[in-house]
Amino acid sequence: MFFDQPIPYTPQEVLVYLRKSRSDQPDLTVEEVLEKHEKILDQWASRHLGAPVPEENKYREIVSGETIADRPQIKKVLHRMEDPNIKALLVVEVQRISRGDLEDAGRLLKLLRFTKTVVLTPQQTYNLQNEYDRDFFERELKRGNEFLEYQKKIMARGRLLSVQQGNYIGSVAPYGYLPHIVVEGKRKCPTLKIDPERAKVVQTIFDLYVHQGMGPTLICRRLNGLSIPPAKGKSWTPASIYGILDNIHYTGQVKWNQRKTVTIVSDSSIVKTRPRAKEEEYLLFPGKHPAIISPELFAAAQQKHSAAAPNKSSAKLRNAFAGLVYCQCGHAMALRTYSSQGKERSAPRLLCSCQSFCHTPSCLYSDMMEQVCSILHSSIYDFRLLLQQSSQEDAFSSHAAVMDQLKKRLALLEEKEIAQWEKYTEEGMPKDIFQRLNTAVVNEKEEVLLALKQAQSTAPVFPANCEEKIVSLQDALSALEDAQAPAQEKNRLLKLCLQRIEYDRPPFTRGKTAAHGGWEASPIHLSIYLRV
Repeated sequence: MFFDQPIPYTPQEVLVYLRKSRSDQPDLTVEEVLEKHEKILDQWASRHLGAPVPEENKYREIVSGETIADRPQIKKVLHRMEDPNIKALLVVEVQRISRGDLEDAGRLLKLLRFTKTVVLTPQQTYNLQNEYDRDFFERELKRGNEFLEYQKKIMARGRLLSVQQGNYIGSVAPYGYLPHIVVEGKRKCPTLKIDPERAKVVQTIFDLYVHQGMGPTLICRRLNGLSIPPAKGKSWTPASIYGILDNIHYTGQVKWNQRKTVTIVSDSSIVKTRPRAKEEEYLLFPGKHPAIISPELFAAAQQKHSAAAPNKSSAKLRNAFAGLVYCQCGHAMALRTYSSQGKERSAPRLLCSCQSFCHTPSCLYSDMMEQVCSILHSSIYDFRLLLQQSSQEDAFSSHAAVMDQLKKRLALLEEKEIAQWEKYTEEGMPKDIFQRLNTAVVNEKEEVLLALKQAQSTAPVFPANCEEKIVSLQDALSALEDAQAPAQEKNRLLKLCLQRIEYDRPPFTRGKTAAHGGWEASPIHLSIYLRV
């Protein structure tokens, strides 16, 4: 409805949400757009509410995101709307709240409707308790999503054309380059210019890798020893070296769609991934920026990298703990074997991928296997004890029944509240009767919610599926103890019952009783997180 009546709210009861849109002037920054819109809303609030909305009720979205999940400020707004003291949300236009898909639109409609939050714009107000306002609001959200999809197609075509013309459209310049703008007629074209100091580091990395035969780990040690700062972090890592060796921009070319976003369905959820495309699947164009290395040197580095990389289609998993064991520094532990010239390979060990920086001692693969088996034995024993304690099982069942009753009561109260609103808005229930009935329902809902929170905080510690956990732990343990079982099967069974294994080990110490002043090994500390 339009503003033919005074707005019955105070500034303290209204939230303001500000966000820059693709439809805004592209030459304005996010801050400039938000400041412009804030002035518009402050003037509107002064006329209709008597004063501007207070600062603590204003939310400014700085980051760009298509969905609610990608925008932290709108999530804070939706959380604030649960407060009964918040009556309205003030925005420049409805589409500023969301231009997401139908899932986002449905979520917004439910939250605004059932929290009884009115949406205010300088042109119109939307009371979602009214079916006509609700229908008009929904149409506005859908129109915003259609505009967003159209704009994405236009922008994708524009980016492809820009790359075909040799422009660099990445948000971050590669190590060794700086962002640069060149003017061609009336157009400003984004490209790169060489950072002389860092460009020498890039040339050194390629030279060490191709001509001197060094691997990424040795190159890291060389660069860290020379105190050369990396692009990110405090020290160089093998991943950062590979990132430079695989970057085609150093040859003076630009690429398109090497890491395009692909939407897939995983575990009944929509997941966005950015897989690395094969060489024949992405496009290359001559760039406007100068090259740091020659195409021949880049090709030689790629050939060496491909020859050294294992054939994933035929390689077999050797580490039963792959993707499970993490060092205390946060990096994954990897299986390593070492050999000297003319000597047999040593026993395999688990080593932190950044051990040269965190200095956490490695451990024998067999020691890790023995300790994990011991912990699994203890876990199975503990679960069996819990299963035998019928009193705890009864307590868990009683608690689950109480929780179920409270949830059912809450659902009935929500249905009752909606029915009362429908009678009030559609059947003309007297306002005093409605207020009395609605107040009683709201008070009872608050009591049930409080009881539900207390019940959740006092839940007995007892797993409802003890038997399943025992079976999964026993299957993993049997596989680990079977020397003939393949590592891939061990890994699969472990991941069914374990979420993560955190590894720590103190530095070795000089042994007082060890022969010839040898080193005494320190104990291994494992923290295992079960999937319970």
